[in-house]
Amino acid sequence: MKKYIVSGNDYDMGYKVGNIFKEYLQNEIKKYDEKMLNKNIYSIVKKLELKLKEESFSCLEEIYGRADGAEVSRDSLLLMFFPEIYKRIDGCTTLILKDKNGKFLFSHNEDDKRYTSENTALIKYDYGKYWIVGYTMAEKLTGSSFGYNSYGLVFSSNYIYDTKIELNNISRYIMVRDVMKARNLDEAISILKNKKVASAFSLNILDTKNNEAINVEKDIEKTYVTNITDRYARANHFTTKKVDLIEPLPSSKFRNEKSNELINKIDKNNANIEDLRTILNYETEDYYKSIFKSPKKYTDQSITVANFSYDGENNVIEIIDYLSDSKLMLEYNEF
Repeated sequence: MKKYIVSGNDYDMGYKVGNIFKEYLQNEIKKYDEKMLNKNIYSIVKKLELKLKEESFSCLEEIYGRADGAEVSRDSLLLMFFPEIYKRIDGCTTLILKDKNGKFLFSHNEDDKRYTSENTALIKYDYGKYWIVGYTMAEKLTGSSFGYNSYGLVFSSNYIYDTKIELNNISRYIMVRDVMKARNLDEAISILKNKKVASAFSLNILDTKNNEAINVEKDIEKTYVTNITDRYARANHFTTKKVDLIEPLPSSKFRNEKSNELINKIDKNNANIEDLRTILNYETEDYYKSIFKSPKKYTDQSITVANFSYDGENNVIEIIDYLSDSKLMLEYNEF
């Protein structure tokens, strides 16, 4: 797994990340350049650009920087970061459990079909007074998968199969990037409540300093907060809102049901982080009856590209990168 540290202002860090993924982005941008020839899409992107200047200027500066660092069109790169326009779907699974000592264990499988060892990296964004570490894909902003920050917050993101998309609002990629800067759970919730988003998503947040965990389901306008007191399993989809939802993909439905079944069987008096990873490694010969989707077995479907775990007993981060068959273990404040 590639690791980088970038520093400076938002534009500077975006520029450095763009340079890291330059070759990949220069190849991928071609299809977005073609999409931007459509007058309707061009108009939507330019309106969203104005929206970002008002609501999330720091993210806009980071995107400008990434475009310039990769030497590609700013407009086309903006389109890349609005997945709602071209219906991009991401699927993941998160488990959270409080052990016998009251410490939280947190583990997340990142699933996608477009990730490769060349277009992903673990990147630390050093702002000087604080930092963010995130698993970053060239076509996404940090926060869209998993990460953590110097304030002690750990994050994982899940897609929701909602029927509604509102292209007048900022994308989910932008909103989760903003939340990564939050200093505590209240601030994270406030960021989510005070903005409207283009499509629904789920965000799991663990406050390691105050030993509190929540799941936040962000609808176009509404925000649903669930306090996690004992154990929690999540694979996409809303669990609070019961209407206007698309039927989840068979693989997501199974992952959600099996994850909840297995986590409820764990005896927390003897639990450790390996128990959560064992669940997330659940695999059968049937793709649709597995939680773990082996990159070695599947080439044209969504695969499990990485596992991220936080062990609250030892304050340790562990990341397994299945794309490069590598493992990384870090003390929380080490990089």
